Amino acid sequence: MFQLLCCLLCVADHDVTGIPYPGDDASVPELVQYYHQLCYTSLQICGFLLFVHGTFMSCSMLKRLKRRLNIRRRNNQSPLPTVVRTILALHRNGLSNVGYRYMWRTLNIGFGLCVTQSRARLCLRTIDQQGVLNRSHRVLRRRVYYNRGPNYLIHVDGYDKLKPYGIAIHGAIDGYSRKLLWLIASPSNNNPRYVGYWYLNWIKQRKMLPRVVRSDAGTENVIMRIYKDRCDIIKTMKCRDKILFSSADLLQIKE
Repeated sequence: MFQLLCCLLCVADHDVTGIPYPGDDASVPELVQYYHQLCYTSLQICGFLLFVHGTFMSCSMLKRLKRRLNIRRRNNQSPLPTVVRTILALHRNGLSNVGYRYMWRTLNIGFGLCVTQSRARLCLRTIDQQGVLNRSHRVLRRRVYYNRGPNYLIHVDGYDKLKPYGIAIHGAIDGYSRKLLWLIASPSNNNPRYVGYWYLNWIKQRKMLPRVVRSDAGTENVIMRIYKDRCDIIKTMKCRDKILFSSADLLQIKE
């Protein structure tokens, strides 16, 4: 459902693509062909027909309609010389530092070609070998972690792998010294009262406040965020504290 909502937002303005929109009063085959040219899957097309145009159609009905209209991608691809000339023209116009997924969507949506992702990837690897190599190196480049000092930024997160056994783990670590601040096993680490209590208990024991708290945007961190925001009004603090929300991948600190 979330992917469908994102797709609905992307096609809210039908003039952003090079494929003309057939209109709201268009027939179902015309709408199916239009959304097929925009590289949407059968499930997403069924969602557009239902939520945007008010027409119900199951995936099996949609597949039968595609076979009747001879709408397919595998056996109906554009000629390879046409694809290569289009990619070279895009490179001359400045669209050279893009990946194969972006190029694939540009060829299908912007120019109305029928190209698979594998063909677009092979063409880019042949035409722009150095660019593909640079992009692959950029993906593997390690990020640099920076922290100003002890007790400046702490990382808070939970561990759910042992939940099937009734053990929910929650912990926090100092980003600079890698010191373990708390590591607690409890029946639940999703209750915001538990997380707020552990955070407040650690503050009482240390008798100091961290400048920044980094955690994910889960509901279990709501009370901890309230405690952190209330610390901003303390007169003895010289600057405002804050709490940062990040994905779970950024919370993992490795040696």
